[in-house]
Amino acid sequence: MPNVYEPNLTIISGIGPDSSGTGTLIRGLVQEGSTDATTVFVHKRARGRHPVKLARYYLNRAMFPWLVRRAAKKGGEVLVFHPQTLGARLFQSIMDARESVWLYVLDASPFCVRSYNCLPAESAPCLRCLGNDGRSAQAYGCKDSFRAGPIQRQMSEWVRSGRLRLIAQCESQAALLRTHYGQETSVVVVPLSVPDISPPLAELVRPKRARPLVVYHGAPSHAKGLAHVITLAEKMPDLDFLVPSSRNEVQSHFQVVDSLPANLILKAMNWGSGLAEEVSRADAVLCPSSWSSPVEGAVLKSLAHNGLVGLYVHESSFAAEIPAAASFCVEPDNMDATVERLRHLLAHPLEAEAIRKAARLFIAGYRTKNASMLRQLRAACGAS
Repeated sequence: MPNVYEPNLTIISGIGPDSSGTGTLIRGLVQEGSTDATTVFVHKRARGRHPVKLARYYLNRAMFPWLVRRAAKKGGEVLVFHPQTLGARLFQSIMDARESVWLYVLDASPFCVRSYNCLPAESAPCLRCLGNDGRSAQAYGCKDSFRAGPIQRQMSEWVRSGRLRLIAQCESQAALLRTHYGQETSVVVVPLSVPDISPPLAELVRPKRARPLVVYHGAPSHAKGLAHVITLAEKMPDLDFLVPSSRNEVQSHFQVVDSLPANLILKAMNWGSGLAEEVSRADAVLCPSSWSSPVEGAVLKSLAHNGLVGLYVHESSFAAEIPAAASFCVEPDNMDATVERLRHLLAHPLEAEAIRKAARLFIAGYRTKNASMLRQLRAACGAS
């Protein structure tokens, strides 16, 4: 029996529990591990407004590098999330302290300096740097917004030597990693799971509206597909499209706020501050990510809480692993067909309900299969 004072799995994350996608994931893992003394978490603390919370935040930031280095030297296994926010130097110190480290891959940063492999002028995922030295990034002016570049240059050597062991979220992401590092690369798949993917106990009644409401569930960026939502709003002026972001957030990404269609409603909110209700009550939800997105919490929650979800399906993305009957397609290169498809579903509630039923079945199976993500991670790392 392991000594409870000596954890056999340490999870280190540059992002702590918060309302972001990765923050929600970490929050779920922390909750699951709250009664498990053999798993410890080292993560950055979220900033709070209360003076005590603010003081703890600054203390945590000051001590975080020391906490990480100390944790890396302990026994057991170490699993890292989001190395970009740890920084190249701190991630290097983790690698230097151990014979091997596990990495849960959250995005496309192993081969894409953007971390989200999508160019603003293109709708399909960009795979130009997959399996090579990434020289195309400079040719296309790709900015290293998440500081992935310095880490990326070392990762190939670490992965190929077996010192950095990879855990992917889904089979399509595992295939990308093997294409990049070599087909012989060992990649374990542990599906991402987050809180709030259980359907609501009492389904909210969708009100009868004079103007249908479509909710975009995603961040205000090209990679997440907001540009496709703006295009749909322009083509469907008789519908309302809710974007859970402020005008300033959208402005920082698109610089076109003044020319946005009038039926695009911009309102800053997150899952806990109104978005859950809006998603549940919407006539349809859009999650049209244009990068090689693995499992996204927004997609899982939208399928669970609404069921009529528009996805951009690409073979390199998790959307391709969702049954075709459980969603409807957003086609960035054929928006007229997308408009026709969405109008048809809104006008034919029985067909929309059939998609919702298939979505519920998919989510029920996904939840059952992946009920304990931390347990699966521990098994993958050999810490069980």
